[in-house]
Amino acid sequence: MCAQFGGIATYVVNLLREWPRLFPADELHVLCSPDVERVLPSAGLTIHRVDVPRPVAINRPLIQSRHLRRLVRALRPDAVLATLPSTTVLRPGAPTVVVVYDLRHELRPEQFSLERRVLRRISYGRGYAVADAFVSISARSLRDLRRLHPRTARRPGSVVHLGADHVRSWSGRSRGTYAIAFGHHSNKNVELTLDAWQELAAAPPPGGLPPLRITGLGGAARASVEAQLRSRDLEELVELLPFLAPSDFEACFAGAGLIVFPSDFEGFGLPVVEGMLLGKPVVVGPDEAVLEVAGGHACVMGEWTSTALAGAVRAALAMNDEQLAAAEAHAAGFTWERTTRQTRSAVVAAARVP
Repeated sequence: MCAQFGGIATYVVNLLREWPRLFPADELHVLCSPDVERVLPSAGLTIHRVDVPRPVAINRPLIQSRHLRRLVRALRPDAVLATLPSTTVLRPGAPTVVVVYDLRHELRPEQFSLERRVLRRISYGRGYAVADAFVSISARSLRDLRRLHPRTARRPGSVVHLGADHVRSWSGRSRGTYAIAFGHHSNKNVELTLDAWQELAAAPPPGGLPPLRITGLGGAARASVEAQLRSRDLEELVELLPFLAPSDFEACFAGAGLIVFPSDFEGFGLPVVEGMLLGKPVVVGPDEAVLEVAGGHACVMGEWTSTALAGAVRAALAMNDEQLAAAEAHAAGFTWERTTRQTRSAVVAAARVP
């Protein structure tokens, strides 16, 4: 089960695209809702649809658990790969590997509503409890899991980084004249980014300050950021974009000249390696998981201040071709083939099959 958009969907879609190609003898069954089915690859999979009534956040764990147990009884699979920790709150009846993305709801609870914190605490907690093994998208997330849920240390855990080579198919690739940042969650630090752009506008870097596009803003969040733009006199320099359709987002990202990603908490930080693989300079904050995947090839703000972010932007705009090529070579190692092979190895080990 996964969302239609976002990092988890990217993971699931690419995993299910690669798996039948690499291991055609494996029989893959996928439990998903009809809206998610539309974004999944069709080759090599048997889809089992499940409708989740509203409110989805409350009903999904229970509906999934019931359908998953029925499916396991009918198919007798070697293993279950839970691509969300909340896939099941009951033991499904087969060895189960749970994918761990991040524990931000526990470590940054102020960034979530009370309802979402409670639902995640219950459903994710049960998912961790019923797992026979874990696949974590970063060493940081696995460490957080072991520390916050000590009983999980008794079960195997594998660090399996996400891939990024899906960006090679994105259209509109260029070293554009604008920067792109993200505003769909509070951990992306939009206000800090605006403060930095205000500082940079007052003292532009050599070659000038690129205009900034911030994606994923809608509703009350957009209205708040619009007011901040007016108060900072940044309306001519910053463009606010809503949640974009996948093709529009890909074109916007691929056409940017700079990726600004000062997130204060990530499980992985997919835009970092995506940007590097596209040959773009990337600016990041000193978040543990982001530093893990960046491998020393991003421009890092030394502290969580607008001045530090402005300095990192200046450094990124000054990166030379050799530095960008080294970053691209580093990001080229993040392939979905590697992700799929390592994920399957963890599943095979949990299932104890040849």
